[in-house]
Amino acid sequence: MIKKILVVSLLVMLSACSSLQKELKNYVQQPEVNYKSIAVGKVSMDGIELNPTVNIANNNSFSIPINAVTYNLSLNNKQMLAGQSEEIGTLPAKANKDVTLSLNLSKESLSSLQQLLFEEKKLDYQVKGSVKTMGLAIPFEKSATLYAPEISIRDIKVVNASFSQLDILLSVDVDNQNNFSLPLETLSYSVSSNNKALFNGDIKNNKIAEGKNNLQLPLSIKPNDLFSSVFGLLASPKLPLHFEVKSPLFTKSHEQSLDLSAFF
Repeated sequence: MIKKILVVSLLVMLSACSSLQKELKNYVQQPEVNYKSIAVGKVSMDGIELNPTVNIANNNSFSIPINAVTYNLSLNNKQMLAGQSEEIGTLPAKANKDVTLSLNLSKESLSSLQQLLFEEKKLDYQVKGSVKTMGLAIPFEKSATLYAPEISIRDIKVVNASFSQLDILLSVDVDNQNNFSLPLETLSYSVSSNNKALFNGDIKNNKIAEGKNNLQLPLSIKPNDLFSSVFGLLASPKLPLHFEVKSPLFTKSHEQSLDLSAFF
């Protein structure tokens, strides 16, 4: 008799738990997590920062805690880094929030990225992870392609000429095929002639916007470093020049001769 009572009691409890779980399921809705976008943060010769953003939506009538976001970054199917964010905080009821991660590639990882971009002009990347909340790990994932900007020399213009100094404006076109801008901490450029360095310069904190861009790079050379006199310059006025433009994401070399007889 006691045995029957225990069995009946257990069945009642299980039925009650099942009903409670069903009620809780109807009352508590799992947050929605959607991958939103990726951007490139700080870019330098020592590292690159990628900033993927996910959107977390709380459709419940009460606030929920967002404990952390785990992440994994792969380039061409090779894992480059993995980690977890700090605690995000509380997400209010009926609200959504963008969470942007900071994924920093070290100098070693950056070298691999640069090699792929310089050789293949693009690389496939995958960002995946999960949002930890309410005892759940809600996954997200995004695969896409990162393109190296296409660079070309549009024009080389002499803006001022004398035997002591030649001022040149180098016009460079940069086509960024990505759907986000590319910040560059430093872009360096130089000019040489017959392996003799003539000028080195750089521009800092530049931004390559999405689509077509044009950079105006000023440089100066001293003809008297190459010619002993004006008469020597006029006797052989064609000056072969080698231009180099370098950044963490692209490089460009260009050869061109300037006929200086038109300026003297």
